[in-house]
Amino acid sequence: MAQVTIGGLVFRNPVLTASGTFGMGDVFADFIDYSKLGGIILKTVTRKPRRGNPPPRILETPSGLLNSIGLENDGFDAVLAELKEHDRIAKYPTRVIFSIAGDTVGDYAEMCRAFDSISGIAAFELNLSCPNIHSGGATFDSDCKNVVSITGNVRKATKKPVFVKLSPANDLVGNARAAEGEGADAVTVSNTYLGMAIDLKRKDFVFKNKVAGFSGPAVKPISLYNVYRVCSAVKLPVIASGGISNLSDAKEFLFVGASMITVGTMNFVEPSISQEIAEGLEAEG
Repeated sequence: MAQVTIGGLVFRNPVLTASGTFGMGDVFADFIDYSKLGGIILKTVTRKPRRGNPPPRILETPSGLLNSIGLENDGFDAVLAELKEHDRIAKYPTRVIFSIAGDTVGDYAEMCRAFDSISGIAAFELNLSCPNIHSGGATFDSDCKNVVSITGNVRKATKKPVFVKLSPANDLVGNARAAEGEGADAVTVSNTYLGMAIDLKRKDFVFKNKVAGFSGPAVKPISLYNVYRVCSAVKLPVIASGGISNLSDAKEFLFVGASMITVGTMNFVEPSISQEIAEGLEAEG
């Protein structure tokens, strides 16, 4: 499989690891050769530190996974200070995409502007599937105006490629077009789907927040359709995410128009799977 170029950035191949499943980079270092991948997307860093949701946080389901992690991370200030002192992500022999999420619309540009000086960061992923504290908990991309504002302001704040990650709970096509219009270099389709589970023994919801993110092989047919319809509606590259478990899955998403694919939940099942898919695509040319 040939190299992929997005926003002037050249990737060895079209395989990325999905944010939220790969930590801040070191977690899988003993399992795969990062240089064999197109790139890795780090866990989302939020404007303020987050402790995450109370347990339980993960529940396996038939062919899938429900998670209610809550974006646990040290927050913008701590992560920026650490990377300025020691840019540890620069050591990874692959492209590193840095995922961020704000509490307000303005946070995204501020964070990208500050992180822009970190040489190890090759591109930014804007996670717009996070709650907007000014909108009663609705995700940023529930309002297309937010997509326009955030993408446009971030585009002015950095010269590095900008990828916009969207939620399937909202208007994927409309939001992808909005991101395209404001200069995004790619859109990621998509974040997890909404789901829930009931504990019949306790007669209560499994997760404190009731609703959780659903991912894994079970969502692949829906994700494939969503990627297809977004690819049909925009000209900018689409990064496919959702249910990719093997080489055949990856090829299906590329067939419907995706420029790159991300491997997420399957990293927990088979830590080397992203490398296996990448090598398989390269072997087939």
